[in-house]
Amino acid sequence: MKKLFALGKLFLSILLLSISLTSCKLRERLVYLHNPLGDTTQVVKNTYSPILRVDDQLSIMVGGSDQEALAPFQFFSGGGAGGGQQNMQMMGGINYLIDINGNINFPVLGFVHLAGKTRLEAVIYLQEQLAQYVDKPVVNIEIKNFKFTVLGQVKAPGIHSVSTDRLTILEAIGKAGDLQITGLRNNVLVIREMNGQRVEYRLDLTNKSIFNSPAFYICQNDVIYVEPNFTANFQGTNFQTYTQLGTTLVSIFLSVFTLITLTK
Repeated sequence: MKKLFALGKLFLSILLLSISLTSCKLRERLVYLHNPLGDTTQVVKNTYSPILRVDDQLSIMVGGSDQEALAPFQFFSGGGAGGGQQNMQMMGGINYLIDINGNINFPVLGFVHLAGKTRLEAVIYLQEQLAQYVDKPVVNIEIKNFKFTVLGQVKAPGIHSVSTDRLTILEAIGKAGDLQITGLRNNVLVIREMNGQRVEYRLDLTNKSIFNSPAFYICQNDVIYVEPNFTANFQGTNFQTYTQLGTTLVSIFLSVFTLITLTK
């Protein structure tokens, strides 16, 4: 009886220790952006700026103080108080598509090459070109078709469109409803097309080092894939059956052990 009691006590201690260790490991796999013990990662400020690409749809607004000079560009009509910039905001912009050669067909200026420039560089470039015709032109550019795709172990997979061109990987996953419990958080794949070639990045969402990754900010047409973890790989197999059977046997053993202890 004493041997049985000692054996049961040892088994119970091992079981509790295993549950504790498993819980800690599970937490590390599920919690975003934690710093492992001794990690001294320095978070570097990311100066990301979106690059304009072929097939981007741009909304371009132009304003200025001289309405007559702006008329050929057909960006606004009529008067109104507040100057050219207010008129620009009231009338909105015209949509342009960057063609296969990286150009847009702009009034008066003709074909203007914008692919490869950041949005700010494109604004400055257009303002410089328009300065030949308009006094102190004001230009605003917005990407209208910014989209990305999220696949795999997320709650809402599919193609997602947003009204901003500065989006982080965390925000993109949030748009997809967050990762499922079966999603692998430390090996998220980001597929990006750059200069006609596909580039792959692997991100660990459980570590703050992702802030320094070139894939932390999402680019136009990025594809994000979340792989299934160990649990997902065994869903729908006999593993669950064996797990349930093992749990039942442990429960029976503990019940018998408790009964023997109480009746001793």
